[in-house]
Amino acid sequence: MRKLFIISVLIVTASFVKAQLLLDKATIEDIVKNENSYFNDIVQVFNSDDPFLDTDDIALVYYGQAFTPGYKPGKDENEKLMKKYYNEDNYPKVYETAKKILAYSPANLDALFYAWISAKTIGKSEDEYLSYVNKHQNIINMIKSYGDGKSSKTAFRIVNPEDQKYVMYSLNIDSELSHELDTETLCNILIVNPTPEFQARRMYFDISLFLNNSNK
Repeated sequence: MRKLFIISVLIVTASFVKAQLLLDKATIEDIVKNENSYFNDIVQVFNSDDPFLDTDDIALVYYGQAFTPGYKPGKDENEKLMKKYYNEDNYPKVYETAKKILAYSPANLDALFYAWISAKTIGKSEDEYLSYVNKHQNIINMIKSYGDGKSSKTAFRIVNPEDQKYVMYSLNIDSELSHELDTETLCNILIVNPTPEFQARRMYFDISLFLNNSNK
């Protein structure tokens, strides 16, 4: 019985170490840049909606995009166009532009969201728009599985400040009361009203990947 307990502890510990390892910036960057074929294989599996893709693989696809040429949050012209078309209710163009973004940034949460909305609106198949929904939800669940957002050490790590809203919505939080940037930890600290899903007033988002890229 004691032996089984020790084995169980080792398995849990190994899983935790693996998750922490993948969240290490240097490790992710090394995989993307020096094991590119492996990274591309995982991206292909992600795109195929493989139901056996694990949380660490989703983390690699999402965080790995910060080290690809297509990573330009706030500067991508296609993202600007996509939102412009959305505001004009031009859903065919929203769909076309979202698909274009996903071709080089498959874990882009905004593009997945707009692809989902536009695909459903213009009558694409249920399988297609649910594919965008599932990818979007899997990424949000992954982000929440690696941190609870209640401190800088357990912050929700995101690759784009725009992704904050999707994590917040998933916790039944519609808006922030105020926010500030902690320049030491590179965390956005949001003051929010607690909900049953998030029992705290401060919500931490680690945006270091975004800030480090912006300073290049």
